[in-house]
Amino acid sequence: MTNTPSEGVIKFKFNLKMTASLEEKLFIDLEKWRAILFKMNLIGEYPIEKVGYGNLSKRLTQATNEFIITGTQTGKYPHLTGKEYTKVTKADLHKMSVEAKGPIAPSSESLTHYAIYHSCPDIHVVFHVHHNQLWNYMLKNNYPATSKDINYGTHEMAQEAQRCIGKNKQGIFVMSGHQDGIIAYGRSAEEAGKIILETLKQSRD
Repeated sequence: MTNTPSEGVIKFKFNLKMTASLEEKLFIDLEKWRAILFKMNLIGEYPIEKVGYGNLSKRLTQATNEFIITGTQTGKYPHLTGKEYTKVTKADLHKMSVEAKGPIAPSSESLTHYAIYHSCPDIHVVFHVHHNQLWNYMLKNNYPATSKDINYGTHEMAQEAQRCIGKNKQGIFVMSGHQDGIIAYGRSAEEAGKIILETLKQSRD
């Protein structure tokens, strides 16, 4: 896998209001699945570049697009606490801006997560993972895919994510222009996590 120098770099403007650690009840279901995905190397850190990959988020309420998300460059940690999660309270795709409250800056993929929540109020969880074999399998088998000319963390990627989702409430798509990048989404962490595991199993059969 060859990373671009910008891998993991925040490309949007963000305003972070520093707060104390988030309460565990806000992210406990995400953390359960993050531990599983970390053990499977679907979340982690590239050893040579020392750059983290993978991020998880959860919508807070049905009526709002506010969400909890893993903080930037936390991929290397096997377990996260309230110090490594943050809350995105507002985002603007056109202005490429994010407002957050928490103890850490939000993930570099926060705009893409926001775009997905904005697309469908029934989507409550988004998982972004990396896996080379699964990525290649999905590309070869015509899974929904973002354009290969569009990089992560951009307004264009957010729009492509919305296109891939359409009106679906759960599913998975591959990020053609973001090496190894895959996004699964669903109505719960359990649903999104199982979609990843089932698709990974299919890629190995």
